[in-house]
Amino acid sequence: MFLVRWFLYITNFLPAWLFFNIKKIYLQKRKEKYRGPVIIAMNHTSFCDYVEALLAFPFRRIYVLISHDMYVFNPVLTFLLKAMGVIKVANVTGNMDAVNKAVEVINKGHSVLIYPEGHIETEGKLLEYKQAAALISLSSGAPVVPVFHNGRIGPGKRDLIFIGSYMYPDTYYTRDGLDNLQDRANAFTRELQERTEEYRQFYLKNFLIADGKKLKHPKYAGFFYHFIRWTAFPGIRFLIRPKITYGGNFAPAARHIDKGMVIVANHSWWCDSPFLYYVFKRVYCRSLSAKDIAEVSKKWEFFLLSMGCVLVDRQGFDWAAIKTMMDGLKNNEPFVIFPEGHMNYDDEFLEFQKGPAMLSLYTKRPVVPVYIHASYRLFKPTRFVIGDPLEFDKEGLVTDNDSIEKANEMIRESLVSLKRQAISETKPHLNRYIKKVRAQMKARLAEVSAEIEENRSAKAGGK
Repeated sequence: MFLVRWFLYITNFLPAWLFFNIKKIYLQKRKEKYRGPVIIAMNHTSFCDYVEALLAFPFRRIYVLISHDMYVFNPVLTFLLKAMGVIKVANVTGNMDAVNKAVEVINKGHSVLIYPEGHIETEGKLLEYKQAAALISLSSGAPVVPVFHNGRIGPGKRDLIFIGSYMYPDTYYTRDGLDNLQDRANAFTRELQERTEEYRQFYLKNFLIADGKKLKHPKYAGFFYHFIRWTAFPGIRFLIRPKITYGGNFAPAARHIDKGMVIVANHSWWCDSPFLYYVFKRVYCRSLSAKDIAEVSKKWEFFLLSMGCVLVDRQGFDWAAIKTMMDGLKNNEPFVIFPEGHMNYDDEFLEFQKGPAMLSLYTKRPVVPVYIHASYRLFKPTRFVIGDPLEFDKEGLVTDNDSIEKANEMIRESLVSLKRQAISETKPHLNRYIKKVRAQMKARLAEVSAEIEENRSAKAGGK
């Protein structure tokens, strides 16, 4: 069986890699480094889910629990299943023989794949989870990995696989009110299904592929737009060496959202927008730019418009620009906005403008906060800390003034938290250098502002 199994692995890896186009998204702050055996709890959409699991968790010996009826369906299939590693079960909820066999497999250092629903679901929603995964985990001590995938399997399709954080059984042994194995298994199973359902709702709400659609090229993304991306992105990667970290469980998935989002970040350098374009390079981003800056040069204005920028008049309420952004968000276009409104070299944030919060509330698109911890030196890493998407409709916020104020405060608090994380993750000597450069930039900016005011006063006096 050993030779047959490896023969199947080797001969079928390339066809499976070509046919099953998967994309793994880790719903955790950092990839957890757990080397031992795990229990993969995956929703069940088709007979091909087993192959998807093998591709998503490579270099692991995975046994799968399958129905006894499937095991005896065909002699050839029975032989192949036995070679790959199967634990047959007649009834997942009541057959403790299968649970004991799975525990034996885990004790040998192998992993187990289980479909807690027990059947293939065809209605697009999760069926009620059975307790097998919880019982195996509580009996063996191995953690459970909740996995949700969209089931889009086949040529020309992309199957998104959301891999959650480990669920350790120790939690349910120390929790109050769980006095026996049955109570622990019930609580474990309930939280496993709730977490998987949370992944499913996040996927349905934020991904076009959930509707069977593909992300279309926006009108502004012509040859010039793509040429700039192709030429600038390698330079950004080589010169500033971006280091991307995450401040929440759903933050890694935020870079893949294709139904439109409001990306808010601190603004301390003129090239912050291109950097964020690189961070969210999987989608076609647009940004907000001041009209007075764009009108300094016709060539610069042409460049900004070609890159999809929306020019806004900072002197008053620019309804035309706001309407353009609202239409763009509804048309699944992400927007990069700096809520401070100006470049800021201070350690404290300036007052946040309410535009991002208002756009999110009116369009019901999430806000993705990003803190940019720029190093200001070539070949030195610039850190980008991405936070969890803020979905204000979940908080019960509407489009009144109080809700906008509260949403704006939530955005600010999120960026403050990401800033603390960025500083804690950066080396102390680099933090001191950043403070020094910011002080120099602030002084230089004050000198330039003073010169501009003197020139204005001189022109006014001459008149």
